[in-house]
Amino acid sequence: MTCSLRLAILASTVFVTACTGVADQSTSQSAEAPAWSYATWRADLRTESCPDGTSFATPDPLDIRVVEAERGSEDDRKAQLDGLVLAGAWALESRNSEFGGLSGLDQLGPDKLLAVTDDGKFVWIEIDRDTGAPDGSGSIAYMRDRDGKIFPSKRAADAEDLTLRDGLAFVSFEQEHRIFAYDLAACGKAARAAMVVKLNKVIEGRALENNRGAEALTFAGDTLNVGFETRRKGGSPIGTVRVDGGLNDLERGEQPALFLLTGMDSTADLTATVYRAYDPIRGSRANVKLVRDGVLIASAKLRSPLPVDNYESIAIGTAPDGATRLWLISDDNFNNDQRTLLLALDLID
Repeated sequence: MTCSLRLAILASTVFVTACTGVADQSTSQSAEAPAWSYATWRADLRTESCPDGTSFATPDPLDIRVVEAERGSEDDRKAQLDGLVLAGAWALESRNSEFGGLSGLDQLGPDKLLAVTDDGKFVWIEIDRDTGAPDGSGSIAYMRDRDGKIFPSKRAADAEDLTLRDGLAFVSFEQEHRIFAYDLAACGKAARAAMVVKLNKVIEGRALENNRGAEALTFAGDTLNVGFETRRKGGSPIGTVRVDGGLNDLERGEQPALFLLTGMDSTADLTATVYRAYDPIRGSRANVKLVRDGVLIASAKLRSPLPVDNYESIAIGTAPDGATRLWLISDDNFNNDQRTLLLALDLID
């Protein structure tokens, strides 16, 4: 699609919105703008993220210390896991002070995970194909803004989740609520941010708080679904992203009080979500749901003595034996009292 055609579409969207006089663009029943479509925008995103003349740049190597984490007793796992088996639990550490704050995750092939940090970095985690465990190696790179420069502030760099498609990494940000795409396959760490959409800051008539933004991002076919770490009546808002930054098909992710949506991933027939809660008495907790074609098929209520921390992302992957695997990762907030935990939960067929 040419840039002129792209601008014409966006201009017409603004015109229709202005004429209809609809104040809240997040409603779904009378959407003024079409849903954002990967097929429509992918070529432009690749051109913007990896302009002509930009050479591929290899991310910097990262040594990761992998420590086996506690797994609780068999009775604990039986009580907290339904339809899932805890196949692995590891604490990830590094002497590199740039490592930490992992807030988004996806599986990049059979032997690699890709994560984002909430201070604007990509982190690759290598996985042993035979054991399905992290092998202690990885790489790291700062994200670039639209001008190809490192983000100037934590506010601008606050990445929260990612989802992958054909070598493009789609990353959602809060504080400055938006979604960028990075052509990592073509340009590696030299990829610059390509604007997918600026997200509407008003959801159901209420403004998003800076730290209650798009914590969950996933593809649903050709469109993007986004979920917010905020609570409305009935749960956290989840919707399909429109080209004007509003939401279509708005629904609620149901969860108990105090739990907030922090991660989401989908395949053709599966949707996985993670909800996190914390209070000083009970500490960190997380609820995981795996749904197939709208039917709950597996779940987890993660509490101590199983490994728990600030779980912020979930990804659907594949175990070495071919089973469906859910990856969870926690954000340590660059705090020595917290851990970067990586969990592997395998679906029991």
